Amino acid sequence: MGPSTRPRRSRSAERSLSRRAVSERGAGAGAALHSTPAHPPGPAPARPASAPDHRSTAGPVRTCVGCRRRDVADGLLRVVAVDGVLIPDLRRRLPGRGAWLHLAQECLDRAERRSAFPRALRVAGPLDPAPVRAHIGAAGTNGARETPGSGTPGSKVDPS
Repeated sequence: MGPSTRPRRSRSAERSLSRRAVSERGAGAGAALHSTPAHPPGPAPARPASAPDHRSTAGPVRTCVGCRRRDVADGLLRVVAVDGVLIPDLRRRLPGRGAWLHLAQECLDRAERRSAFPRALRVAGPLDPAPVRAHIGAAGTNGARETPGSGTPGSKVDPS
């Protein structure tokens, strides 16, 4: 092919070539596309001490499908779908994709309202949460409360 039979470039290809030429020339020959750096030079700023760092925790970190907060897997319940029913996986050994949930009724309600279980478990159709609801209800009646005396108005718990 000679120089006269060279295929024509599209306008977008010509623009990208011209931008590449400007960036290769540098700021001395013409105005560069980005004349200021995105971040100042030097080390990255330190993270604030109050920011939670889940990498330093004792175990894996999972996200609750109800409240979308990240927490250590030991504080969450794994739930799997078996034949259209949500089953609490207490030993965390059941096969298949699992979803993680706090042992709080509010998280279960919010996950149901948002249809988070079918999406997280990648299952088509509605799922029956009755076994999970029963498990969370039983865990709540066994005396496991978030704060001491939260359910009793005149609690005699020593605050120290």
